[in-house]
Amino acid sequence: MPKKRTILFFTVVVISFVLMTYQNKKGHRVSGNAFNSLLSSSHSVAQSFIDALKRPFKRLALREEDNVMLKKRLGTLLMEKEKYQAALLENKRLREVLKFRDTQNSYVAAARVVARGVDHWTNTLVLDKGIRDGLARDMAAVTPKGLAGKVFQVSDSYANLLLLTDINFSAAVRLQESRHEGVLSGTGTRKCVLKYVPYEEEIKIGDIVITSGLDSLFPPGIPVGYISRVDNKGRGGNFQYIEVMPFQDNARMEEVVLVR
Repeated sequence: MPKKRTILFFTVVVISFVLMTYQNKKGHRVSGNAFNSLLSSSHSVAQSFIDALKRPFKRLALREEDNVMLKKRLGTLLMEKEKYQAALLENKRLREVLKFRDTQNSYVAAARVVARGVDHWTNTLVLDKGIRDGLARDMAAVTPKGLAGKVFQVSDSYANLLLLTDINFSAAVRLQESRHEGVLSGTGTRKCVLKYVPYEEEIKIGDIVITSGLDSLFPPGIPVGYISRVDNKGRGGNFQYIEVMPFQDNARMEEVVLVR
């Protein structure tokens, strides 16, 4: 832009010089006021031309500023929306937990999951409740969906929860419909296995598995999962190979209820 202004200035000077030379040749002298008026008019024309060139760029700059402000506002609104949705989901989960708590005669406390276990070979969680809240070792942890695990370590303010998918977990269970009994064990994966069910027992995919209470650890009748696979063709030994898919997904667990 400064380069264009310089070119226009020199152009005006050259034109003025030519006019002065022409008038001198004619024998007339251009007065100082007329020359100043000519320079002023030329400068006005040049400035108008420069302003006309700048105007579109100013508009673009203003639009860019507006776009930046709108993007910031949009980002703020999206963050507020996410917080609002998260609060709604949390309230829904808490209502379900509180409603479920009222149905448990052996209720002790409700706890929130605050961390995952540091050992990748185990399936454990850390809860925000401990001895001060009435928690003790071997208490069962349940959710509105079903059995989650048991407390295996507890301090004053925190507790470690052993999930039912851990290889060290086991619970006495039975099939809800046929009442066949067995022992549920974790595998370290998403699924569990139902052990000690003889080949002569008829097991169907989709059968519901619940706690039996025969191990004196878990109250009877807590939903555990459903039969997802049955192999009764014989793998050696005297029992069928049965896989159980837990109702409660460990990755989606955020609150639990502790019961005696």
